[in-house]
Amino acid sequence: MKDYATIGREKMLQIDGEAGVQVEETLNRICPDIARYLIEYSFGEIYARDGLDNRTKELAVVAALTAMGTAAPQLKVHTHAALHVGCTPEEIREVIIQMCGYAGFPATLNAMKTLVEVLQETGQTLSKASLHAGSEGRYERGKNLLAMIAPEQERILKETYDPINPDIAKYVIAFGYGDIYARGLLSLRDRQVATIAALAAKGTAPSQLRFHIVGGLRASLLEAEIVEIMLLISIYAGFPAALNGILTTHEVAASMKENE
Repeated sequence: MKDYATIGREKMLQIDGEAGVQVEETLNRICPDIARYLIEYSFGEIYARDGLDNRTKELAVVAALTAMGTAAPQLKVHTHAALHVGCTPEEIREVIIQMCGYAGFPATLNAMKTLVEVLQETGQTLSKASLHAGSEGRYERGKNLLAMIAPEQERILKETYDPINPDIAKYVIAFGYGDIYARGLLSLRDRQVATIAALAAKGTAPSQLRFHIVGGLRASLLEAEIVEIMLLISIYAGFPAALNGILTTHEVAASMKENE
């Protein structure tokens, strides 16, 4: 029988360092059982799984907590954790910037404030160099990036939304992809990890989650890796979100295999 408490505490130190120890100590003064569940389930069972590397896990968690917008203390802990497992400040910033398209600017601005606080606490600096890809050709650039994960999506967006308001499809493509996805630094795979985690955690956009699972598979994520993201989400958004995400992942992967 596995000792999930020992496994979990070791994994927590690996991921969170001293920040995790402080969380456990605080919880032990309030409710030792919740501290036990946090250690044994979150770290001893879920984080201890081998399906994703620690860097990818923390990029996913930062994206999910940013998008949820309801867990600032936990976002701060996991911003520390992301740095602890090897994410650069610039990579964390990119994940946060990407969330403005999925959770809005207020959630992004709040998360950016958290990142600044963590960097001040750790004495790390953040490059101020602009990664904006330029104002010229935004739409074409976005269309080409979108086609990498969904070759027919521009046509579908225009057919669906142009009769209602032709500007919205233009904004999705030019801003969402021509500005944000075009910033570089993060791979297309990493960007799909962040988007899938955010949409699964929010639980309010099943069609878009399905679309980005397809995009994740086309961006070299494996079905098993996306399932690992959903298992992580069980910690932060609960089992309903994780179950819905796992079922959607299975349905999407099966449909893609049938159509190959």
